[in-house]
Amino acid sequence: MRDAIVIGAGIAGATTAHALHLCGFDVLVLEKETICSGGSYAAGAFLSPKISKPSPYKTYLNDALSFTLSFFENHFPDTLIKNGLLKLPLDEEDAKRCESYEPYIDFPYRKCNGGYFFPNAGIVKTEPLLQRMLEKIDTVEGYNVTSIRHSADSWIINETYHAKHLILATGSDPDLITLPYLHRKNIGGYRYDLRFKGCEDISQNIHKDVSVSTYLPHEKKVIVGATHVKEICNLEEAANEDRYGLLEHAKAFVEMENIQILKSYTGYRNFSFDYFPVVGAAVDTEATLLAFPGIRGGARVPQERFRYKPNLYLHTALGSRGFVFAPYNAHLLAEHIMH
Repeated sequence: MRDAIVIGAGIAGATTAHALHLCGFDVLVLEKETICSGGSYAAGAFLSPKISKPSPYKTYLNDALSFTLSFFENHFPDTLIKNGLLKLPLDEEDAKRCESYEPYIDFPYRKCNGGYFFPNAGIVKTEPLLQRMLEKIDTVEGYNVTSIRHSADSWIINETYHAKHLILATGSDPDLITLPYLHRKNIGGYRYDLRFKGCEDISQNIHKDVSVSTYLPHEKKVIVGATHVKEICNLEEAANEDRYGLLEHAKAFVEMENIQILKSYTGYRNFSFDYFPVVGAAVDTEATLLAFPGIRGGARVPQERFRYKPNLYLHTALGSRGFVFAPYNAHLLAEHIMH
């Protein structure tokens, strides 16, 4: 029997498996497609802070960013390209709003080109990163989970694999275990690998509604991406047609002549309605409502008194900041499971 099984080998699953492995757990990862598929496959993986007034979300995001940048630098430095990111306001009104937030910016920055340049920001190479994270962890790709049950002190997957702990990191895929208290939404995105005249001169990442990467000399490309698609549609067709005007948005602030699209990537991402990630122990809804029926009428019950499913955990709903949130979440989750 394994110590833990992680279902999903996107950024949430890979970071969780890696964090548990570092804690000494015997971990198995099950993935229905391939490592770094789905939303992680389509991600631009930009790492940058949030400009806003103080809020719990901003604090959480920027704490995650600080942890994640250090994590990548210490463990996977060859997958991190940290040459800064320039955030440009959307319009004059947004520029005034950003100016009012300047006292609350908690990352080093300088104002330039009408925006805010953060030197401690960057981008990561997604597929090499996830492959490296899982290289010492047993991973089964192309594996479809059709049956999950709990017996005694063990989670049993497809009557084949057994583990004490089970972590669901399935992103935008349907939940493998019904958890009716969780309300989330899927938003689609696509990105392009591009070459164009003068792309070699882009020396920093830039964001203004869409994100444009620095020039990546090894692959001789620039990445352009966004997560904008709120309806369910054929994302590959949308990318082929650039139905949501990704390139037009990018050309508004980066000069792009003679564009050559090398490759497109598509995928849906899972969001919570307050944009916080979902990470932690899974509540047993039925048992909790049985113990505290007043919840249905709005009664408040301390979270520690909820009933939880035994050794079942979630890491999902990372939204468009998956590569910022995931290493931090995984660290917190592994500590929680250990202690």
